[in-house]
Amino acid sequence: MSENYEDADTIMSDIESRMALVTLVRRGEYAACIAALSGDVMKSAVGAGVPHALAEEMASDFWKAEMLADTVAGLLQNADLEEESDEL
Repeated sequence: MSENYEDADTIMSDIESRMALVTLVRRGEYAACIAALSGDVMKSAVGAGVPHALAEEMASDFWKAEMLADTVAGLLQNADLEEESDEL
C-alpha cells in the first residue's frame, strides 16, 4: 500500500498468513482422507478378487487423480486471489 497505511499493511499481511495456514491444514486433512480412501479402494479390490498388483495400481490411480484435482484447484484459487489483488 503506502507509508500512510503501514498498520493496514501489517494487518493484511497477518490475515493473509493465517489464511494460508488454514488452507494448508485443510489440504493436509484432505490428503489424509484421500489416503484412507485409497486404502479402502485397495482392500475392496483385493477382497473382490482383483490381483494384488492391479489393486495397488487402482489405489495409486485414485490417489493421483484426487491429489492432482486438489492441486489444480489450489493453483486456480491462488491465481484468482493474485488477480484480485492486482486489480486493487
